[in-house]
Amino acid sequence: MPLSANEQKTILQSCINNIKSQSNLMKHDLNDNKLLPALKHCSNFLSELRTNSLTPKQYYEIYMLVFDSLETLSAYLLNTHTARQNAKKNNKEHNGSAFLADLYEIVQYSGNIIPRLYMMIVIGTTYMSIEGAPTKDLMKDMIEMCHGVQHPIRGLFLRYYLSQRTKNLLPFDNQADFQETMDFLIANFIEMNKLWVRLQHQGHSSERELRYRERKELKILVGSNLVRLSQIIDDYTGDESYSAVEYYKDRIFPTVTEQIIQCRDHLAQSYLIDVLIQVFPDDFHFATLDKLLNEVFVNLHPMLRKSELVQALIDRFIAYEKFANDISDLSVEEKPVLHNVNIDELFQAFWNFYSKLSELDPDLPAEEHSLLLQSLISLLLTFDPENLTNLDVIYKFAEKNLGNLEENAEKEEMWSNLLIVPVTHFKSIKSLLNLENFYDFYNKLTNKNLQKQISLAIIDKVIALATENQEELLSDVEQIDGIFKYLLVLIKESPSKLDTAKNLGVTKTIKINNGELLVTPEFLEVQEKICKVVQLVECPEDPAKNISNLMHVRKTYLNKNLENIVFTYPTLISKILFKLKIIGYVDLQQQQQKKKDETSELQLTSQFKNLSVVINELYQYHQEYSSDLILAFYLNVAIVTDQLQLESLCYELFTQCFVIYEENLILSTHQNRNTSNVNPRDSLSGGSLAFESILAIANSLAKTKNLTKDSYESLITKLTLYASKLLKKNEVTRAILACAHLWNQERKDEENDGKRVLECLQKCLRVADGCLDPFLSVKLFIEILNQSIILNVDSWFTNGVIDLIKTNIENLEDSQDLEVLFKRILAYVENPN
Repeated sequence: MPLSANEQKTILQSCINNIKSQSNLMKHDLNDNKLLPALKHCSNFLSELRTNSLTPKQYYEIYMLVFDSLETLSAYLLNTHTARQNAKKNNKEHNGSAFLADLYEIVQYSGNIIPRLYMMIVIGTTYMSIEGAPTKDLMKDMIEMCHGVQHPIRGLFLRYYLSQRTKNLLPFDNQADFQETMDFLIANFIEMNKLWVRLQHQGHSSERELRYRERKELKILVGSNLVRLSQIIDDYTGDESYSAVEYYKDRIFPTVTEQIIQCRDHLAQSYLIDVLIQVFPDDFHFATLDKLLNEVFVNLHPMLRKSELVQALIDRFIAYEKFANDISDLSVEEKPVLHNVNIDELFQAFWNFYSKLSELDPDLPAEEHSLLLQSLISLLLTFDPENLTNLDVIYKFAEKNLGNLEENAEKEEMWSNLLIVPVTHFKSIKSLLNLENFYDFYNKLTNKNLQKQISLAIIDKVIALATENQEELLSDVEQIDGIFKYLLVLIKESPSKLDTAKNLGVTKTIKINNGELLVTPEFLEVQEKICKVVQLVECPEDPAKNISNLMHVRKTYLNKNLENIVFTYPTLISKILFKLKIIGYVDLQQQQQKKKDETSELQLTSQFKNLSVVINELYQYHQEYSSDLILAFYLNVAIVTDQLQLESLCYELFTQCFVIYEENLILSTHQNRNTSNVNPRDSLSGGSLAFESILAIANSLAKTKNLTKDSYESLITKLTLYASKLLKKNEVTRAILACAHLWNQERKDEENDGKRVLECLQKCLRVADGCLDPFLSVKLFIEILNQSIILNVDSWFTNGVIDLIKTNIENLEDSQDLEVLFKRILAYVENPN
């Protein structure tokens, strides 16, 4: 029965106490130069390493106590040897090593094998550190004697101790010594790995998982041998014919990998291959790549994830390439010698391995396929990002094989990760245009959510790159199609589709269209990103081509979901209008220089009409809730056409504004906004949508300069009529006052129509006088007075309004604010300067 944790702690503490006690006794005897009693105490505390009752972590704890105590013994032996050697030299005797040689023989008579071997190693390695010692014989003897301990944990720590003690003592001054050292390290590695693997099969089968965890705790003991092998190979200079790469390829690699394959252990193979990849130089891996992939990786444990090993190897190569790029600025003398990497050969080696692995294991999990191919993609994008030929091979393969995986959503998700990797690596997103099979693979995904994730990654990359580099702008139809085809899945997403979580309030939502529609912040963020990509459609040198490209975006992509054009068309319209301004201003300049082409005005007019069609499309599908937005677009376009002296087009656009107003803005309940917080006594607090629409049209008409008199008067007459038909008297008054300013404007050397201005003011006065709220009535009188002064109407009217205010203000309660305002106006009338 396995021991409980408390029982193990008790045993551990007992071991620690005994080791410390016996170690102190040993040190006391050594201080008194009583070597044999000290060795007896040493044997006693080493006997604690014979225990079978501790976990690897606990065993390691007592091992470290023992290690420190043995270091004390080693220091004493070395000092004693030195003292004896000096004494014998003075007596002209030169057999100074006899002391350690005799002691090495004496400890071999110790009764228990664990204490015996540890003392042999500490004495033998101390012996190896002195000049003239039979190092090779000691190495062979110690490593052979270690065969006597076959218990996995005890044997592992014993051989680990041997490795630690010999670390800086192994000879490699010449080729023979070097080969002896290599044989010693490899032999120790092989035996340690066997012990480590054997540990998995100790005890009851129910403890298999426990053994696996314990083995993971011990793996560094085994890996230390490979680390030392790498160090020795690197330190050995050798003769002229020596090549570290060739030696590794011919001697070390076959022996080590053979042991890794033959152990047939999942944990051992995974860990040791990773150590092999990490501790040996990159050039070694380039030289053995084919064998490592096709003779080692394919023959590893079937349950071992080959993708992790391939990823580790490729990460090493990628780090190598980045290092090579980092030192590219160094002088020739400063640069280290680097392996010349041929990316085609490198890719072909990995691709052959992948093909072979797929054939040998038809049931290879989708995750493995995905991770392996992702690694290859990363390799290609690091070494040769401009060459897309090999990259396209991967997507062609994926596109053909995805058909076998469509039925499994999890598999499909794994495969879709292949599409994310290059997006994050590309220095130019236009590289996607040259990948013939990338979109075919993307288009085969049946899971729209996966497509959306990939499309969003592409959008983010496009925006980021274009922000940093103007060359990343989309300047022709081919580039536009190459990017926007990935956006279609986002454009077609409908915000009104059934979503229980959204409707129940589980998902955070935003109300739009007077609360009739719920949209998520994520949906709005996606629409915003689409608009940003629309802004990237740019041809700075050719505005006409730019407009054509934008129209292509609208016709081919944006109008594929008419429900969403209310989010994207505003950006499209604004950008087209901006480009039309540029074209129009150039035409005006050419006209002034008498260089204008006769057809240019017709082309410009045609472009504006096309823009009007776009706005009208938005109006047809979204007039119910967004007519005020559409009205604003028509007004903006109308102002621009007036600036460009396109009089008839400007008039038609203003007429269209009146159509929108009549159809949707007068009484439409959908367009009405909450006006409960509007204070009618405050002229700046807004009002109904109809009232604000009239003010918007009036302000736009006020900016026009090139309408004919008949057209202008026709428009403001109609607008004044609309103003007079508003429902609220305060809105009627203020709307007509805005119209009065339109009659007051001087246009093209024509005098303003003072008669119509006065009629508007008189109309305002009558309406204001009919207000039921006396305070509001007086407030409107004061606003009329203020405007009559600004509009410079006849004094008799102004005086009449003043008298009317004086009469009414006296009867008001809490009229102090009005009185102050009124007095300020009177003061200005008396002294306008």
